[in-house]
Formats: sequence, C-alpha cells, structure tokens
Amino acid sequence: MKVEPTPRDKGLTLTITVTAYDNGMIQVNGVPINEAPHYDPGHGWLGAAEIVVATLNEFRHQARDRTNRQKGA
Repeated sequence: MKVEPTPRDKGLTLTITVTAYDNGMIQVNGVPINEAPHYDPGHGWLGAAEIVVATLNEFRHQARDRTNRQKGA
C-alpha cells in the first residue's frame, strides 16, 4: 500500500496492489491472504476484499483528517 500526495499537494492518492497467482494464491500488497498448500481462491478473494475495504475506510479517515487540518490551518 502506498499513500502519496497528489502532484500539486491538493489531495492524497492510495495505491493498493492485489496479485492473483495461477496456483490460486491471492496477495494484497505482497501479503499472502490464503494459505498453502491448498489455496482456496474463494477464501483468498474474500479475504482480499475485506482487507481492501478496511484499508479504504482508513484512507477515508486520513483524507478527512487532512482536510480538517487544512481548514484549521
């Protein structure tokens, strides 16, 4: 996961990397979601979705806090 300011520092950009391997393993930001040796792709995709939603929710809070700090400054 990567959070960076926009080019003119007018906001934030969140980058999340999801990787789906041919053997069924799913990774989010380099962290395996489902376990070997019998990767369950369904479990991997559901786990990845939960992580992405939780990350997006935290990013929303960070963006809101940044906006509030900008207004208060």
